[in-house]
Amino acid sequence: MKTIVHTTQQVYRQLINASSRPGHTENISEEVKNYSDFSDAALLAAMTLFDNEISFFSKDKTMRKELKVLTGGIPNKDHTTADFIISKAADLKKKYFREVMKGILISPEKSATLIIDLNSIGEGTEYSLTGPGIKDETNIKLSLDSSWMELRNEVCKEFPLGIDLVLTDKQNNLVIIPRTTKAEVK
Repeated sequence: MKTIVHTTQQVYRQLINASSRPGHTENISEEVKNYSDFSDAALLAAMTLFDNEISFFSKDKTMRKELKVLTGGIPNKDHTTADFIISKAADLKKKYFREVMKGILISPEKSATLIIDLNSIGEGTEYSLTGPGIKDETNIKLSLDSSWMELRNEVCKEFPLGIDLVLTDKQNNLVIIPRTTKAEVK
């Protein structure tokens, strides 16, 4: 019998693999009852990362309710103080990048992570990724407008301050772009 604990353990391994290899695509093949219109990968990543001590912001009412019930996470009405922001690419706003926690020098870990559900990982704008965990360069195609990646690069220019991105798509692919990685349009 497979429980949610077994499922999140498997997803955790995939999150670790994706975070240690920026630009590497992981396919989240685990199944979950998903009542939102977000991908299973987005929901499972959130379920794995959230607990009852984190706060999250999402405009999507169904996703807020589902994550509160499944994780005990605290829905936050203010994106500026949330630990996580969960959004569809179509619903992104500049303030989700600019007006969020970016950490402080003595506590850079006090920053937000954006979980963005895209239409596709593997199609769209091609990005070149460089930085720790990447030998020379990794290329990845994302259906994410380049203006969002430029904004993210601007927010992350004062390392160790910045935000991390967890990108998912409808085919349940997942890519992590940490604040240490530079992403440029190829």
